[in-house]
Amino acid sequence: MYRDPIGYRIKTLNNLIRRYIDHSHDQRPSKATMMHSWIIGYIQDREDCGLETFQKDIEKEFSINRSTTSEMMKLMVKKGMIERVPVDYDARLKKIVLTNQSREFNNRIGEFLKDLHTKLIDGLTEEEINSFIEVTDKLINNMMKHSKKD
Repeated sequence: MYRDPIGYRIKTLNNLIRRYIDHSHDQRPSKATMMHSWIIGYIQDREDCGLETFQKDIEKEFSINRSTTSEMMKLMVKKGMIERVPVDYDARLKKIVLTNQSREFNNRIGEFLKDLHTKLIDGLTEEEINSFIEVTDKLINNMMKHSKKD
């Protein structure tokens, strides 16, 4: 069987990161997945910049489809992580806002994510880090381009 040298490494790295997170002194509340953590951080960053966040923003940022995002948003509402709030200018839209619980959680997990980043880049030069980011951005763009055709 052919083993894609790039996809294989990406999947292996993903598995190792997940295992590290699962076995570390986890900062996440038991009800929050890592994806929830990233979404909370994304919404917090947008709120800090004065931007409203809608489901379509999350779909685009994380490259996930509408139905998956919708189910995740429902679960996050149920778990008290976010609220969906109507906006005055369009009755069809509901912006996504963090609860106080999620804001506190986001502050706590920041240090954990910095530590994870430090471990990931251990032994890498600034040039290697920048090259990795450039190459993975191209891989992501390639997959997005070809996913739209399918």
